[in-house]
Amino acid sequence: MVIQSQPSTGREPVVLRDLADVLRRRSGWLLLCTAAGIGAGAAVYASQPQSYRAEAVMALDVRRIQGMPIDQVVTPLPQESPVLRTELDMIGSRVMAQRVLAKLAEAGVDPFAVESGEAPSGNQPSGGGQPAQVASGQSGSAGEDHAAVPPPDLAGEDRSAEVAAMREDRLRAGLKVVNDGRSYTIYIAYSAADPEIAARVANAYARAYLAYQDDVQIDATRRVSDWLSDRLRILAARLEQSEKEAERYRASSGLLEIDGVTLTAQRLSALNTELMAARAAHATAAARQKTAARLAADKDGLDSFTEVLGSPIIQQLRTSQAQFERRLRVLKDTGAAQSAEIPALASELDAVRQQVTEEVGHILASLQNEIDAAARRVASLESELRTAQANYGASDLARVKLEALVREARADRAVYESLLGRSKQIVDQNGLVDPGVRLLSEARAPGRPFGLRLWPALLLGMLSGAASGLGLVWILERLDDRVRSRRSLETATGAPVLATIPTFARRRPRNLLGFGKPASGEAFDEAILSLQWMLRLSPATRRAAVLMVTSALPQEGKTTIALALARSMAIAGRSVVLVDADLHRQSLARITGQPDPAEKPLLGLGAFLRGDADLDDVLSPDAGSPLRMVVAPEPTADAQAWLGSGRMKLLVDALRDRFDVVILDAPPVLTTSDAAQIGSHVDAILFVTRWGGTSLEAVLSALQSLNQCGLSMPALVLNAVEHRAQQRYEDPRALRDGAKSEPETTRLYDAAQPQPVRMGES
Repeated sequence: MVIQSQPSTGREPVVLRDLADVLRRRSGWLLLCTAAGIGAGAAVYASQPQSYRAEAVMALDVRRIQGMPIDQVVTPLPQESPVLRTELDMIGSRVMAQRVLAKLAEAGVDPFAVESGEAPSGNQPSGGGQPAQVASGQSGSAGEDHAAVPPPDLAGEDRSAEVAAMREDRLRAGLKVVNDGRSYTIYIAYSAADPEIAARVANAYARAYLAYQDDVQIDATRRVSDWLSDRLRILAARLEQSEKEAERYRASSGLLEIDGVTLTAQRLSALNTELMAARAAHATAAARQKTAARLAADKDGLDSFTEVLGSPIIQQLRTSQAQFERRLRVLKDTGAAQSAEIPALASELDAVRQQVTEEVGHILASLQNEIDAAARRVASLESELRTAQANYGASDLARVKLEALVREARADRAVYESLLGRSKQIVDQNGLVDPGVRLLSEARAPGRPFGLRLWPALLLGMLSGAASGLGLVWILERLDDRVRSRRSLETATGAPVLATIPTFARRRPRNLLGFGKPASGEAFDEAILSLQWMLRLSPATRRAAVLMVTSALPQEGKTTIALALARSMAIAGRSVVLVDADLHRQSLARITGQPDPAEKPLLGLGAFLRGDADLDDVLSPDAGSPLRMVVAPEPTADAQAWLGSGRMKLLVDALRDRFDVVILDAPPVLTTSDAAQIGSHVDAILFVTRWGGTSLEAVLSALQSLNQCGLSMPALVLNAVEHRAQQRYEDPRALRDGAKSEPETTRLYDAAQPQPVRMGES
């Protein structure tokens, strides 16, 4: 037997059809909660006080008034959400409430006059409206309600402050300042019992906020201008003093300057320039000497040297050398080898070559002299530079101090000029005030009260009640562990359900169960017929001759299913016997209408188990059907001991031999152990579960008990399913043609009716 260990695994996926079933089952709770919500909405509508709301609209202005290209003292309000939130808090603050009360008092308006029974406006300002009155200890108007009057033990300034604070709180209680979150628009709404008061207070808040922004800029400009004036006087004196000190020290230390540079610094700069030029000349001469020495290592290498090529003497000697060499070559080529002119020409050619060599030596000597002269020039300039640096270093301390004095004077001048320019800008823009906020629309007196309407209140209450009902339904469904579908039962137990049996018509007496005509169209009859064929076709029950029908708990309909199944099989032509093995309740005799044991003694299962009767004595016929029954007409003492005796096995074996099918109606599994004892004598078990009545935990516990007793997995039957959950597939034409086929159907039914059976017949 394979069953799940936890009943929660039997919960199936939720689909729309299941939701519809849940709502239909819990419709009472849902309607009750919805009705309660509607009643609550009506109560809220009836209990809300009459109030009027007026609204003024303002906006942060991103455009700025700028008369000249200068910076303002107070920067514009940044167009950011935190800044906008801060401004909303500022409008709703106690400081703004004090300003509004002061403005209303100046206009002779008491915002609480309607609540206290006075006229909404008058010529006398209400007490406590102006901050000056609060500070001076005035007591306020006599028209205030009792909530605004402080305790009599408070006096003087404490009493005035208490009155003013209470009026501010009352004013702020009717205020609502919001922003839509998509723009920089501010909505100032005020609710009051009088529409005129609501409009005046809302407009007073808008104007007070505009005046507050103006006051912020004016006060900031004044304070900045005063501070700049004081700082400019101090900086002017400091600048004059620092410049005088710098000039006096420059004159006393001899640090004269030309174009901002001292003479010593200019001398050092010139020496550095000359030294760099001398070093460059020395390096150039040394490089030329190295090049000449490298070329002299090769024969005729100096001929390509620049100084040699550029020397006019060498060029002239090279010309003469070329002439002598050409004349000697001509004489040798003509064959005049013995000419007396050849020795003379050879002597002159050697002389010319000697002169060229000497001239090259002179050039190299001149290069060395040039290098020596450049080295002496470099040494001389370095000496002069060291002397100048020594003289310049002697004045370092004085120069550093002078530079510090000059920097201080320049810094003082820079600060002074900056503040002076800013002071002139502020003076130029004096009187130009831009609050950065615009009043888009003033508040008008509303024509109708503000609050929740009747139909919206009822709709809101209905939606709230429906939502609460859905939540309650969800909680009830989560806590409900009863079997609600075939799929959940199969998922929890791991076993298939052979059939789902719907509830039968209430007009039908229970003792006629299984007597319906085969074509009657009753869903219960069709389900019983389907169960009969499923028992014949199912591999687990097709060979079973002895069936035990049981359930987890009482009142699950197992006796009704057993009786209906037995009668259906008997009508189908099989020999069937139904044994009432429940020795505690004896339901079968009561359902079938067997005679009362007090009127007519009837031998049953208990008499056979005690040995007081034989099998033929306890078999009784069923009225109007070929079904045979073994009833238990009266309770039997020690039922468990008798069911576990050998007489019970003897009874089952005898019935197996005489009948095609033996059905035993056993007690529930969880109430007694009788079902486990009876199950050891049967071939298959039919386990009945009531739809919407049996919990999955009870089903699993019962199956676990049977499993522990070594019994095979029962075949499951889901009983008492609602008609909507048990839909029958039928061709609509069968309903129209039912009357035409009635005679043939009736004949078939009459042919299957049982004949009277005498006691003892099988």
